[in-house]
Amino acid sequence: MADEDVAPEQGELAITRTGDRLRLAREAAGLSLADVATRTRITQRHLAAIEKSDYSELPGRTYVTGFARAYARAVDLPEAEIGAAIRQELEEDAYGSRPLYEAYEPTDPARLPTARLTWTLVVIALILVSAYGVWRFLSVEPDEALIAAQNRAADASEAPQNNAAAAPAVKAGTTGVAANAPVVLTGLSEVWIGFDDAKGKTENWRTLDAGETYQVPPEYIEQFTLRTSIPQALKVTVGGRDVGPIGAADTLVKGVSLKPADLVARTDASGTAAAVPPVVPRPKG
Repeated sequence: MADEDVAPEQGELAITRTGDRLRLAREAAGLSLADVATRTRITQRHLAAIEKSDYSELPGRTYVTGFARAYARAVDLPEAEIGAAIRQELEEDAYGSRPLYEAYEPTDPARLPTARLTWTLVVIALILVSAYGVWRFLSVEPDEALIAAQNRAADASEAPQNNAAAAPAVKAGTTGVAANAPVVLTGLSEVWIGFDDAKGKTENWRTLDAGETYQVPPEYIEQFTLRTSIPQALKVTVGGRDVGPIGAADTLVKGVSLKPADLVARTDASGTAAAVPPVVPRPKG
């Protein structure tokens, strides 16, 4: 008799949650979860969660109570009692503090980036692109088109071309050319030229169009050396005398002395160009 008294008590203790009552009622009625789902129009996943009293699987407090009452009707249990029991369990589990159900759909506007965030990302992207452009400009040799644009915006002032004529004549050196002979640069096609200081830094530059001439100011001759990235497009004359090409085609040539004697010395008695300064391959765009 003692064993018979204990068995029911243990059976009652086994049913500790409302979900257990619903599950046992379903099994007693010979119904499957699919059957209950058909009667209640509630998904089997949610019904299984109610049976396990795992309310975190359900969308919200109101839904939990409503689903449980519908389940109770389907298995002939008192729905009001089941609903009250579910509410008590929710309070005990502190489930009531969970936010109400929010639809989580990919197209939900609340889940999409705000206009402010979108514009912030656009501004950041523009800043990064601009920074890259500045870095690239400073890390490679100037491009002819870029230098031309800069030259049009603010062209350096040029010395009058008659400076050399006004200067007093100077005795010719061993090369047979006057030290103050005019040095003229002529563009055979559009060509960029730069003037470097003693440290190799380009202090001034310009673009010559085809047929355009530029007489190098005397102060440039003394202070700077010449550089260009298209030597074959540039003609250099000293006192009207063509000194020949200053470098191989399509290479960056720099460190070319602008002094008349040095330029003429590049050409031997037969008119053949002498050795040219070291050249550097043009950077690829």
